[in-house]
Amino acid sequence: MSGSWEIEAAVSPAREILPNGGVQLLVRVQIVDHDSSDGVAEAFIDLRCPDAHRLALEILAAADDADWQSKQDGCPEPTR
Repeated sequence: MSGSWEIEAAVSPAREILPNGGVQLLVRVQIVDHDSSDGVAEAFIDLRCPDAHRLALEILAAADDADWQSKQDGCPEPTR
């Protein structure tokens, strides 16, 4: 696994038409792997707002867990 990742999220230019005829903007998530053997590898995905919110909460939880593990004696290998 690479050591240098970057994740960014922004309002996407894409829109989803809702069943009631309304329109909802999507959230564009970009993941960049700076350590890719091909230079910089990028992936994009447009998510509905609730899905993007759930993903953000999961990323924050993982970051909090990694921070906690880093502060422990011996800093064990992360579980996958």
